[in-house]
Amino acid sequence: MSGVAAAHFPKQLDIDIEPESTRNRIDTSGNGRVAVAVHSTQFTDEDGDDVRFDPTERAVRYRFGTTDLLANGGGVRPVEDGAVEDVDGDGADDLVLTFPTDGAGLTGDETSASLYWERDESGKHGYAGSDAVELPDDTSPSDVDVLNYALSLEHLEYAFYRDALASSGGPFSEREVERSEVANYFDRPTLQYSTYQQFEEIRDQEKAHVEALKKTISDLGGTPVREAEYEFGYETVPEFVATAARLEDVGVSAYAGAAPSISSSEVLTSALSIHSVEARHASYFDTLSLRRAAPDPFDTARSMEQVLPLAKQFVASE
Repeated sequence: MSGVAAAHFPKQLDIDIEPESTRNRIDTSGNGRVAVAVHSTQFTDEDGDDVRFDPTERAVRYRFGTTDLLANGGGVRPVEDGAVEDVDGDGADDLVLTFPTDGAGLTGDETSASLYWERDESGKHGYAGSDAVELPDDTSPSDVDVLNYALSLEHLEYAFYRDALASSGGPFSEREVERSEVANYFDRPTLQYSTYQQFEEIRDQEKAHVEALKKTISDLGGTPVREAEYEFGYETVPEFVATAARLEDVGVSAYAGAAPSISSSEVLTSALSIHSVEARHASYFDTLSLRRAAPDPFDTARSMEQVLPLAKQFVASE
């Protein structure tokens, strides 16, 4: 964080979601908009000087949404530059921004939402603010929300393979993979010596999933989530394969859990076509891990609330 940025921004933004509502209630059934007031704040900077942060003085990049969504590079941008008004009656101007609710990740279970100020175009946040919210009981994720959820997982999977294989800048060469313990499980040389190529094909398929989801989200008027920074923690090929099996299993269960929330038949068809490919990936890595490729007649579906903590363990802390 630069000294210039630190001098102008408090460590915690003071925000008020739906400031005209005493209970910060977000009405997702109306015009699909939510107002967020960014308050002027008095704070002490790194030099010990008292400074007032005035959100109306300079243009910065804001993102709004659930904390989990924002941490994974998601969230929505304001639909306009914002209005200047004294919301809290303290005599100082506040900046009131309006955001679309579609794409903010609100499912109806949230008790708070957040606003991030981004340091630059990388999507990483500098300072953040959170506020309590109240949502209708019948709030359900939009198709854009579901697709961005899927995209965050596809970003994770593509980065996992890309960052591992030497052909895309990773540490594992074709020789190392195909002479590894896991490749030697295959008695047939044609299988053993095609292991690396299989990994490359899976990597390229995950990239294709990322590109397809980004295009669909944009076509629907949404903002695709960005790729986060990840830490996978493997050092050997067997450790890489074991992690791949876990990631693919989570991906399969995530698609199964999210599919019923999709309202568009075209979007559902696209999502299911990805789901079946993810299942093939999972079976392949289960085989390499000496596990049964199809141990059960039915797979267990996982909800967003179950999947996000599993995925976040690979997201690097900022």
